[in-house]
Amino acid sequence: MAGALRPVVLLMLFASLLFVIDGIFDGVYPGGPAWFTGRYDNLAEIAYVFAILNTVVALMVARGSERSLQSRIALSVFFIIERPLTAFVLGPKPIESVVTHFATAGVELVILVTALRVWRLGHSLAAGDVDTLFSLETSIPAPPSDEAAPSSLRRPAITARNAWLIGGITLGLAIVLVADGVFEGFVPGGRDWSASGDDSGWLVYLFAAVALIVAVRAVHGGRLAMRALIVVALLLFVERSFSPFVLREQDPVALGLHAVAAFVSLALALATAGAIRAGPALERASVPSLEAA
Repeated sequence: MAGALRPVVLLMLFASLLFVIDGIFDGVYPGGPAWFTGRYDNLAEIAYVFAILNTVVALMVARGSERSLQSRIALSVFFIIERPLTAFVLGPKPIESVVTHFATAGVELVILVTALRVWRLGHSLAAGDVDTLFSLETSIPAPPSDEAAPSSLRRPAITARNAWLIGGITLGLAIVLVADGVFEGFVPGGRDWSASGDDSGWLVYLFAAVALIVAVRAVHGGRLAMRALIVVALLLFVERSFSPFVLREQDPVALGLHAVAAFVSLALALATAGAIRAGPALERASVPSLEAA
């Protein structure tokens, strides 16, 4: 298998390409409709700055810099929040640009999870193995086999209590999001649906679906899914908290639904983080008894 850092570097370069594509879709090119014309408050041009910054950090990570890897982890968290927000808050954007924003956020989520895995693995190795880990030309040390664990113990990936807690909170969050969409009139025969402005409220259905899909895997103890669920919950917390101000929402019921969704999202993130910290439950395997003939 390729070096531990190679997937991270390749994903970072792919993210840089997505930043450039987003700038083109936004019309930020010489002679384009948004090329320093004041459109999007001249903030769409920053996509190219992000592409350059991301490429520079990728080259530094490729050289085996642990500090650069830590910096890239922080950048991933920023981009996961920034990309979905700037898809809407700067004004109406083409649908292909909105899709690119969310695709970039998805790639950044994968980068975050992969980089965290590499960083944690590096700190779990002996000092002499760290250079091997942070090399693009060597393979990742194989993790200990599960067969080495005592056969008398079984380790469920997550306790039943935490699984029910995560599942219940996610279901509650989905119900609140769907209720918000229905209240806003995004039903068959209702108001128009679009990807920007006041007509983008139908996206709550997409948010609910994503949360439920990720939670289905998370309640079974998938580490990647649980971390992804935390990110989704935090993104929803930010979106639900600030979208009323961006859209100038004044209806008290809509504001209440936003507030409830924000608090439930935060509760979901905390519950999932607590489940990860709690670790797997230890259950002793039952030994079948044999009856004497």
